[in-house]
Amino acid sequence: MKKITLLAFALIAFVGLQAQLFNIGGFGVGYLYVGPKVGGNISTMSTEVTGTIDKKMNLGYQFGAVAKFGITKKLSIQPELIFSEKGVAAKDDALNFKAKSNYKYFGLPIIAQYAFKTIAGIQIYGSGGFYTDVLTGQTYVTKSDNGDTFSESHDDLSIYNRVDFGFNIGGGANIPFKNKDQLNIDLRFAQGVVNIDDYNTTSSSKNTSIQLSAIYLMDLTKFVNFKGKSILEEDAYEESTAPAGDSKVEPEEN
Repeated sequence: MKKITLLAFALIAFVGLQAQLFNIGGFGVGYLYVGPKVGGNISTMSTEVTGTIDKKMNLGYQFGAVAKFGITKKLSIQPELIFSEKGVAAKDDALNFKAKSNYKYFGLPIIAQYAFKTIAGIQIYGSGGFYTDVLTGQTYVTKSDNGDTFSESHDDLSIYNRVDFGFNIGGGANIPFKNKDQLNIDLRFAQGVVNIDDYNTTSSSKNTSIQLSAIYLMDLTKFVNFKGKSILEEDAYEESTAPAGDSKVEPEEN
């Protein structure tokens, strides 16, 4: 887990370095945003259930930090450091109980975004990429109709595959502010490809989730001086109608 954390910070640092150093033909190219991400998800697993048990979606959370590096006006790469909770819920009407299994993860999604339309200054984008999650904890919770609740945390995670890998696909909107920051409203579908529960030999247990989040991104190019003028200055550019992420970079004075 320490290696994954170091790798994630190295990726974000590399992205930041590139945003400061890209200089093509005397023009500063690229933009960099960083900021927090908070949201929730509904998730389930591919585990098969039998008898009178009905499998349900499980409500979880996600939060973390995001770095977004723009390659062009429309295309950007977004590495993230995310803590999340996924799992599966179940209900048995015959036995009058509800249960849910929560899996806590520390993850590194890497997402590509492409803005295909701008409406009233708001970018509408599609996104896709992959994620790597490391399991950090698991809790099993049951609740009976009379209100009794039982919770059990598993400290021994050896029966699980600790590393989950999968892909994301989705879209959202970039809402720009006058200070050149932006708010992203992001919706994703995530599908894992790893069988999480090795202990279950009757069926595979792969994560599936729908994720909704809000991301506040601060424009760091406001604090970066490129050597040369911004490539955006060559366009008939109006900041009031510019899509999010196209922050104007002023040239250095001689």
